[in-house]
Amino acid sequence: MTALQEYLGRAASAGLLQEAGGFGFVADRCDDPFTGRRQVLVEYCDPGLPVSPDALEALRRALRDRGDEADAVLLRVAGDLRLPAPWRPRLTYVRHDRTPAAPGAGAPSPAGLTVRPATPADDPRVRAWLVQAFRNAYPGQDVEPGHPGVTAVMEAPDRLSFIAELHGEPIGHGTVLVREQDSVTGEEFAELVDTLVDDAGTRRAAIAALVAAAVRATGGRPLCGHVVHPYEPEAARGADSVLRALVAGDWSVDHCFWESPW
Repeated sequence: MTALQEYLGRAASAGLLQEAGGFGFVADRCDDPFTGRRQVLVEYCDPGLPVSPDALEALRRALRDRGDEADAVLLRVAGDLRLPAPWRPRLTYVRHDRTPAAPGAGAPSPAGLTVRPATPADDPRVRAWLVQAFRNAYPGQDVEPGHPGVTAVMEAPDRLSFIAELHGEPIGHGTVLVREQDSVTGEEFAELVDTLVDDAGTRRAAIAALVAAAVRATGGRPLCGHVVHPYEPEAARGADSVLRALVAGDWSVDHCFWESPW
């Protein structure tokens, strides 16, 4: 039995496996931990559902008929598939291409740029960068250093953080959770939770060096990252630009969570 079959069996036993438009899906309530937005998460759907406008509408009707009260639906869609309005991207997961670069490929690193593993003494600095990253992703939200989402990352037993330094001064970090597992496919992977570099002049090179350090540290597991698509138009355009740059480089879209109003 495959991991997906086992997942669907567990969902069926829990009463979470349903059908819309002739396609199966698994859904449950899952509110946004940062915005508090009430959501129903469709964690799995048969591959034919997202490509059928009729099935997408049947899905929304089926969820409303369950009697849930929510503000939005989140639908996990594999690959780089685009959904029609009123669906909009909310969270895109990307996968790093581990193909080794040719010797000498890429721009040389600026003089004085180095990356090292973080130590416990770096924790306050790493926490502050994570807070800033979550504030960037969720504009207007009150994300403080003790926020549960930040603390969960900091206290994760599989967390590894790396510090980028310029002439010995810390300018940014990369933080990766190295032992994650996809709840649907069962695949083990490493998640690059965040890279953030304060120094604009070396940002591109520093992020590349941080990603390379994460790749080396993940024991051969696929390295995945994510891009949050904010609601505010300017921030959303910025996220789209980041995603296009990633896909134009060493990353590809693995799956995306699309959002629709309830």
